[in-house]
Amino acid sequence: MAAPDIRLVVNADDFGLTPAISRGIVRAHRDGIVTSTSLLGNVADLDGARAMLAEVPALGVGVHLALTGGAPVSPPERVPSLVTPDGRFHARGQELIAAWIRGRVPAEEVQRELDAQVARIRDAGIAVDHLDTHHHLGFLPVIGRAVEAVAQRHGVGGIRSAVERPTLAWMTEPRRGLEAGLLTGLAWLTRRQLGARRHGPQSWGYVEAGHLDEIRILEILGRLGPGPHELICHPGEDAPDGPRVEEPGRYNRKGELTSLTSEKVRRAVGQRAIRLCRWGDLL
Repeated sequence: MAAPDIRLVVNADDFGLTPAISRGIVRAHRDGIVTSTSLLGNVADLDGARAMLAEVPALGVGVHLALTGGAPVSPPERVPSLVTPDGRFHARGQELIAAWIRGRVPAEEVQRELDAQVARIRDAGIAVDHLDTHHHLGFLPVIGRAVEAVAQRHGVGGIRSAVERPTLAWMTEPRRGLEAGLLTGLAWLTRRQLGARRHGPQSWGYVEAGHLDEIRILEILGRLGPGPHELICHPGEDAPDGPRVEEPGRYNRKGELTSLTSEKVRRAVGQRAIRLCRWGDLL
């Protein structure tokens, strides 16, 4: 009997957030199972990120659309609902969510900014095969609809939209499980409002964001059924003297890098005949 066709994109988010994070992603690709990455749409050092990506041409690249942290690509006066008085994005996603609940996030401003981010990356000569959102804000309906509209405009075929089913891991850490449960509900609501592009691969790793260890990766690999899947990860290198960024839940990026490059994980991929691929290979 033929082995089931299991296709897996291992996507590392946050490329360009810091040089150490980008270096860790490159290493997780060269020495581990990472096949794809998401480059921040408002990355501060686009030239540096582009040069680093040029060193790994087999690594798939998407745009990590950002509406929190850093500056917008659009002029701040063109997206006033998305920025603070200093012309920068809010630091935390909760602030944007609160504004959305109060009806203060116009869809046209969201779409304008996301379109500018994708255009910026493509104009830099970087091929883009998928879109996702920083801190998963694309599961808010107003943002999800904007992501799909931008994907259609730029001919990008992949959109992260499907959340994994609840697992025991959701219960062992109640706070993180509650957050993932909220994401699941928002994802369901948003997907009902989207068109033909809403059906991306099932994505895994929401609860463990920044905390994927070898055991959890092996568990996820063991649960994959036939069809396309995405494992979301956040590897990075230590950079005690580099720029610091505020991270939710104290991400253990070095630990994820170690897990993604472990011999056990690479062996498990081969034993299950999992086909590692990029987003573009699924389309």
